[in-house]
Amino acid sequence: MINTSTSLISDVIGKDAESSAFVYGFYSFMDKIANGFAIERSLKLFESDPVGLRVIMGGLPIACSILAFGLTYLGKVLYSEKLARLSIGGQKNRPLVTGGH
Repeated sequence: MINTSTSLISDVIGKDAESSAFVYGFYSFMDKIANGFAIERSLKLFESDPVGLRVIMGGLPIACSILAFGLTYLGKVLYSEKLARLSIGGQKNRPLVTGGH
């Protein structure tokens, strides 16, 4: 999941070297805050039910992975041509195929 999101951020940043460190740093910071909040809330909600906590801590990452895979596949099916045109459009000075001869 993190590879997909990092790749999407890379596509958004493009060749803008000035703000890329800030964007990646901010993304990493927000990721850590969101994960910390989710774990803290799970521990508070299920502190009296160890079986429920075990199911949440073990099952939630699996469910999120399946959801991320499904959404990534759906994005590939629906938007692969548009993303390919975006990627090619950003590389106007580079040839699409290089001759090895």
